Amino acid sequence: MGSWWDGVRRWLGVSAPLPPPVKPPQSPAVVPSRPSLTVLPGGLDQETPFDQLLSWLGLSPPDRLLLTQGDVERDDALAKRVIDHFRKNRPAPSSLPAVSLQVLNAIAEPNLSLAELSRLVSQDPALAAGVLKVANSPAYVGAQEIQTLRDAVTRLGLTEVGRVAGMVAARSLFQPQVRSEFSHFVHTWSELFTDSVTSARGSAWLSMQLRKGRSDHVFVAGMLHDLGRPVALRSIASIAVLGEALDEDDLHHIDRVIEQVHVEIGGEVHQAWSLPRFPTLVAMRHHDLDLPGDGEYVDVHIVRLVSAMVQFRRHPWRFEAIRNEVNQSCAALGVNAYVLRSLDTKLKDELSHVGTAFNDKSKRKAG
Repeated sequence: MGSWWDGVRRWLGVSAPLPPPVKPPQSPAVVPSRPSLTVLPGGLDQETPFDQLLSWLGLSPPDRLLLTQGDVERDDALAKRVIDHFRKNRPAPSSLPAVSLQVLNAIAEPNLSLAELSRLVSQDPALAAGVLKVANSPAYVGAQEIQTLRDAVTRLGLTEVGRVAGMVAARSLFQPQVRSEFSHFVHTWSELFTDSVTSARGSAWLSMQLRKGRSDHVFVAGMLHDLGRPVALRSIASIAVLGEALDEDDLHHIDRVIEQVHVEIGGEVHQAWSLPRFPTLVAMRHHDLDLPGDGEYVDVHIVRLVSAMVQFRRHPWRFEAIRNEVNQSCAALGVNAYVLRSLDTKLKDELSHVGTAFNDKSKRKAG
């Protein structure tokens, strides 16, 4: 494992070792009702943008997640099973059934335009990954690596893009194993899909608002940066399908395990599928707290900031990690609390729009 991971990191130009995964705290801690002030250079006390946003929204930091030793051991045990299953079976990303139906219906239309097919492909992580994989394959590779969906569609053409999209879409509808997997954790599948599309659209919007980075690059990276999450969930669902002991109602347990393994699995998926270098860099480093603030890392900060704000609504148990990621990326991008509030409003609208557009009606059980 070490040699493979080191090789990927050398390919990405990352010399420093990745920090070890941060596990949820195991001991009680008192969380203040209001975040403490950050002392800035020059002696001025000022709240960070994220803290100001919480204050404006009338929100307080949630209670810190407290896990027993048994919880930690159970998380670690399932995480190991997920990694082992993934490496043995290599499940690929699969398109959400609702999107698959739209794609297959569109392909059947005789007057389908390349623009319409491109729009559908750009709304699903599995479809986007599949098209980029084919566009950068030896059969189509050109002088330059394809980084954006627009360039991939231009290189492949309508017929080949339709063929690739149709294959990915059909897999989730007609392959018995995949259908069985989607029948488990329906709410989580739906959330992961909605979060990926929202992160992509939000990243492109923020890039244009800030006039920083490339909106087409961050759109693709936003769509694919968490590809390890649905792939990890496929392994978890497969374990459930095989009848192994698994508490499917303990959603927090499933969330924590996905959080623990998704970066490692995502890095391997990006490498195995020969996905473009930049989305792979984002997938492997979007949780790092030692990111540079210049060059291509401006785009990484855009995706990480948007992704963290999406996660803020979904997983308050990650509050401390999310707060650190948001504040560091705000500092790197020069984002103040007013811009952050605009982003939060935009993301809430996008989450609602994507969920409605793709019939995301499943809800988590309370608790």
